[in-house]
Amino acid sequence: MLKPLLGAVLLVGASPLLAADQTQGPSPKTAITLDYIPAESALYGITLAPSHYDRNYANWGDYLGYAQSQKRDIEVEAPSEAYAQDKLWRFGLSYGLTDHLSLYGGASAYTHEYSYTNNISPRIVDGKPTWETERDTRWGGELGVRYRLGRHLVLGLGYDSASQSALFSLGYSN
Repeated sequence: MLKPLLGAVLLVGASPLLAADQTQGPSPKTAITLDYIPAESALYGITLAPSHYDRNYANWGDYLGYAQSQKRDIEVEAPSEAYAQDKLWRFGLSYGLTDHLSLYGGASAYTHEYSYTNNISPRIVDGKPTWETERDTRWGGELGVRYRLGRHLVLGLGYDSASQSALFSLGYSN
């Protein structure tokens, strides 16, 4: 009983300090965007891009993004099955040139997965064939710009060398 009460008192006591700190200097922002990458197969994803909470580095931020394509069935000799899927991980730093315009750049990993069955299924009731997966990962870099329209709408445009494709983003910023 004492620990929750003490936690509540500390939280209430710290609220004015947090509010006072937010009135000084630029406030940190966070953007969340939906991404489209027209690579070998269209990838759709999401990116989280917070700016730093350190007032000394208010123009700097970072981002983390993930995108994947839909599974594409591949024609193989029956009774085998196969499909392919692409995935893209992105991470890096961003720098705000103005309150509305920022540049970003970082690393990316583009993975092409090929999954197939080996035509061998266990001799049991409802036995399923064994799936095997081959992965090929290409590392690269990316560079782009993000522009905040109005108060909350964010548009982004960039190029990713791992997927050798453009990157389009549309999202929300606080």
